[in-house]
Amino acid sequence: MQLTTRRMAVTSVACVMVLGASAPGVGAAQKRITGKLSERGYDLIGLAGNGNARSVRVKRGRFRLRAPAATVTLHLRRPDGRYGGPIVLRREKRGRRAIVGVKVGARLGRITIRRNHAKVSRRPRKKWVDSRWKARARRGAPIGNGRNFGRVRSPGRGSRRPGRDRDLDGVPNVLDIDDDGDLVLDHLERGRTFEPRASQVAGDPNEFEVGTGLTLELHETVHANPRNPDGTPVFSDAAIDTALPSLGTIGFEVIPGDSAELDCGQPQSRSDPTLGGLVYCSRGGTGRLLDPNATDESAFPRFPECCDSDGDGMGTLTATGTSPEGKGFMDLRHGATTTQIGSGDLVIARVVRNGAEIHFPATLQYVFATVPTLASFDDGVNGPMQISYPVAGFQPGPPGPGTRGNRYVVDARAGGDVVLTMTYWRPERRSIPPEAGTWTDMGGLNYAVGIADNPLDCPTRTLSTSDPNLVVGTYTNAGGATHPVLADRASDRPADPANTFTFTVNATDCFASHGRTIAPGEEFSLVITGLTPTGGDASFQSIHFQRR
Repeated sequence: MQLTTRRMAVTSVACVMVLGASAPGVGAAQKRITGKLSERGYDLIGLAGNGNARSVRVKRGRFRLRAPAATVTLHLRRPDGRYGGPIVLRREKRGRRAIVGVKVGARLGRITIRRNHAKVSRRPRKKWVDSRWKARARRGAPIGNGRNFGRVRSPGRGSRRPGRDRDLDGVPNVLDIDDDGDLVLDHLERGRTFEPRASQVAGDPNEFEVGTGLTLELHETVHANPRNPDGTPVFSDAAIDTALPSLGTIGFEVIPGDSAELDCGQPQSRSDPTLGGLVYCSRGGTGRLLDPNATDESAFPRFPECCDSDGDGMGTLTATGTSPEGKGFMDLRHGATTTQIGSGDLVIARVVRNGAEIHFPATLQYVFATVPTLASFDDGVNGPMQISYPVAGFQPGPPGPGTRGNRYVVDARAGGDVVLTMTYWRPERRSIPPEAGTWTDMGGLNYAVGIADNPLDCPTRTLSTSDPNLVVGTYTNAGGATHPVLADRASDRPADPANTFTFTVNATDCFASHGRTIAPGEEFSLVITGLTPTGGDASFQSIHFQRR
């Protein structure tokens, strides 16, 4: 696809991101919390109730953390850059409750790292423990942990403040991918903004938000659900990962301050101390800055090498675009497979304000592994057309049907309009334990239908559906702009070819609403976009037609 089309899609993702107001500065210096981890290579994060955080790199086991508040919870980032779970100070009620509140000045001694959390080896003094900060647990281990990243059934009865724990699962709201414990990922919650938790408490600092995007043409499309005539999957797991590294994007909020760096994990290589952490935003890795001034994608500079003036391995958060509210964001072409980027990746924005450094951690909720994928369409004249995957690309040619070089030919119906009934498979993500299977068909998205290569939506009057899971409606982004969408009421489910949704679009009326025509012999293209209800993530597929 041309660079301009890719850039339009990335911009569409970032422009619906909601960016918050600046945070207040950290208060007076606090006494340090000390201890020793049983394993090396971890990062330790102390998180206050208002969302302020401080982190330290624990290279040799021992740590000294200057807490950002009188009471914090402590959390681990694993050497691979993913969330490693909370640290437990005490267990109560026969292991059904874990105490996680730590007071400044605490000397915790040895801390044993378990599979999904950590615990102190000796019971700490009472003066160092805040027992009001607690979590539901099983055998002393918080039910939210470094395996499920907070996606666990747990009714919300706790605080909604960014650094507290709404569903009492042990994972604080800013790190929890499901902070109300209903098994719906936060970015898929309807009725929430992209920055829900911080906005609910006046005076709390904004959170650090992260969103992902993926844009594919028909010949680039991979998906777990298409089947061969013998019933076997068309695409293997390895094949699904072929498109994501070259075409997937990740966007980071640029939090206001004197300066800001992106911390993606600590170095793990002895031969190169700047190599390690999350591969898509660490030195020597796969990430490239999406430069809006570049004329070719090969010119995108490597990140963080392009933007690391102090040589510490952390790139400067530099705005490559603006949201509808006028706030900055930075996009990377991440270059990673679904085993290298996904749920639980923990990034930290290190923001300097008035000489003080404040840390804002965030966990990635998921990454789109696939896009809304056309299964079939019907122009009402020629009967249903099943899409046969994989669709051939341009090299070696000729291109397959539905591409720019070999468009599907469709007829107008009796009234003279081109009206298409389209059936799609939902976008997919990697399953999060204990979800079944490798891939999950994502429910709860909004689907926008529009004219490809232009930010032009098809009006609601052009859309209709008899699908029980779809509702024709509208979505309002952070800038107040309203867009027509098809709202999907289905929930997440294991990947299955039967998990489809169907709608009808009057393409002629859609184009006419923007002053364009689809005359006999004319070519036209449609794009369907899967958007999270919060507006933070998006995936796109384009289909190309010609009227007979």
